[in-house]
Amino acid sequence: MKRVLSFFLAVLMILTLVPFVQAAPSFSDVPRSHWAYKEITEMAAKGIIKGYEDGKFRPNNQVTRAEFAKIMIAAAGVDIRTNKASQTFVDVPKSHWAFPYVEHAKPYLTGYKSGTRYYYKPDQYAVREDIAVALVRLLGYDRTNKADLDVLKRFRDDERISPNLRPYIAIAIQTDLMKGYNNEFRPQDPITRAEAASLLYRALLDRDDDETKVVFPTPDKPELPRSVSDSFSDAELKNWDTGKAVGTWGVVNKQVTAISTDSNLDHYFLPLLWDEDKNTNRYELTVDVNVSGSEGLGGVYFNGKDGKAHVVFVKKDRVTLARVEDAKDDDLDVIASGSYKLKASNRLKVVVNGDSVSIYMNDQFLFGQQKVKPEGTKLGLYLQRNATKDAPRSITYLDNFSFKAQP
Repeated sequence: MKRVLSFFLAVLMILTLVPFVQAAPSFSDVPRSHWAYKEITEMAAKGIIKGYEDGKFRPNNQVTRAEFAKIMIAAAGVDIRTNKASQTFVDVPKSHWAFPYVEHAKPYLTGYKSGTRYYYKPDQYAVREDIAVALVRLLGYDRTNKADLDVLKRFRDDERISPNLRPYIAIAIQTDLMKGYNNEFRPQDPITRAEAASLLYRALLDRDDDETKVVFPTPDKPELPRSVSDSFSDAELKNWDTGKAVGTWGVVNKQVTAISTDSNLDHYFLPLLWDEDKNTNRYELTVDVNVSGSEGLGGVYFNGKDGKAHVVFVKKDRVTLARVEDAKDDDLDVIASGSYKLKASNRLKVVVNGDSVSIYMNDQFLFGQQKVKPEGTKLGLYLQRNATKDAPRSITYLDNFSFKAQP
């Protein structure tokens, strides 16, 4: 019980801070008349570029290459806690404050090679050609656009662009990510904090004689599974896309549950990480719905897309297949249901085969439904608000999840 209480108290404390964290920033040295006011405000609101403790942004300060690595981590949404990194650069050891940022942002950065050794030069200023490479790779344009090097001839200073970076600069020009000024690109000009915010907003939202500037390869995307089992012994929920979850999910006593301080939120969804690109027509979802003083109201969802999904959940006297159109609307479009007496532990299995859905309880077929239109590929765990509304006195947990997809 103490672990349950600590989980919910911690969640409540975090969530009560959210409005403060997400409040639009205001900097004393960036008035509304500043040329980059909108861009700075937006990028700061997203946490990509931060202000200083004295309430200033210092828009004209130049950005070091170490600072630029940290900015790119935020822009790319990389979680530096998920993987340990080994040292690449001679001048950025593990003791350096920017080590995790530089190593994890390496796919978007430029470095220097001298012989067989790599240097990052963290204290030098990031220049315009650096951010051009970063923007092109951040957006994946280096894989989707063919560089036309002739576009560089329009600039009087095109010979100042590092040879290995010319294709990236060309793509940045072709895609209007960056522009020149007075027929110059100024590739070696340091960028200011205001310029970095402006360029990132548009995209998203002297060296030694024997060294050349190089670009590191883009890492392969991790291969996602088509079958997953999870007994929730790992509190980090590595099999789940917690960043896109609806509600706040956590593991308690090796079971998972969810809550929210948003009184308008009536449905909680925890998306599974799986290979959705395969467009699987047949798969199985299985989970234990365990109740402790609650009336169930938990299970799985599938056909998820744009915040909508089909859900199957267990409750006091039946199992229901329904459609959720809005997570903030407690109304459900009930499609079918079957009588069932809720137990302390309830094994739910949902088999989807094209537009046909079969539902089993405790390994016994309960009911089926035809013509359930496949509308999306998102799927995972589902709880209703009332499943945990009175937690920890009464609560529903989910456990022993499995997902199996077939070709």
